[in-house]
Amino acid sequence: MVSAFSLACSACGKCCNSPPSMALPELFRHRDRFVGCIAIGRVTRRRAGERVTFGAHYHVLDDADVAAFDTLADALLHRSPLLADQSFSIATQGFDYPSLACCPALADDGLCAIHTNGKPSLCEAVPLDPMVPDSMQHVVLAARNASSAYFGANCIREGEAVQHGEGCEGTATASNDAHVRVHIVTLVANGRVQDASAQEAVQRRRAQLALDREFWGRTVFELLRGELFDSPVALARIPADGYLTISLVPALLAVARYSDACRVECVAYIDSQLALIERNVKHALQRRRPDDRPVTRELRAFADAYAHAKDLLAHPPRMSDNTAPSAARRVESWLRAR
Repeated sequence: MVSAFSLACSACGKCCNSPPSMALPELFRHRDRFVGCIAIGRVTRRRAGERVTFGAHYHVLDDADVAAFDTLADALLHRSPLLADQSFSIATQGFDYPSLACCPALADDGLCAIHTNGKPSLCEAVPLDPMVPDSMQHVVLAARNASSAYFGANCIREGEAVQHGEGCEGTATASNDAHVRVHIVTLVANGRVQDASAQEAVQRRRAQLALDREFWGRTVFELLRGELFDSPVALARIPADGYLTISLVPALLAVARYSDACRVECVAYIDSQLALIERNVKHALQRRRPDDRPVTRELRAFADAYAHAKDLLAHPPRMSDNTAPSAARRVESWLRAR
């Protein structure tokens, strides 16, 4: 299959069709724009000899590919001893009405309103996928190049931009019908991510996922093991090709136990989320779309969970076993590094 792809982003907004996955500090930074939730997904272990096909392209995984996937899974995902062939992703992300079909950060002119003010690292990495090894990013781009979500964007192109991965200039039409000058760069070639800024964004996103896993992810995984991950019947709640979304409260309670400063940050976040949920539900009721009703119910459930959590956090909670001063300082710094 094609192993080299370049990118010519015109800010058309086609990939900004839903709220992105965001690290917890990123959600805290944009607490007045994004409703946060926990998204739980299945990740099936790859096998040598597995054939991955996208349109006219295909790739057969070898032992090195499988080892690279396993390395990422060990660092960023969670495993249940009952399911050796599967791992689980537990990540925070934005949550909104699918009927809106856009990211809450997309401005009226079709451009990102937070592009220069805390743009999420996952968005910086797009169209690469930080959950896929660098040596396999050409497979990601082949899939996205054939995806209907990118149809007509012409941003992902087969082959290198120019020799040696140097950038070149071009023009394109953005979503606001304005002609914009774009910088065309080689993203991947020869089994490597070639563009330095893209590579940095991918690594930053992986680092954020690792910290999320360390500071609250493992706690939430253990909390849910009995009722979800260790129950074959309950696991059916996790779609094979999607996510189970739950309230962000378990993550907040885990983080709040590190220190009183963390607790105060979490309470402030809850206050902002309650106000945002109220605004979003109000707008949905004005739209009067029947397909919005399940999301409205879920948002109201999130609000109830937040209100209960706020009561629990009214006083300093019992600290966890990880509340050594150094651990508390790390978590406080992580929450504020946004």
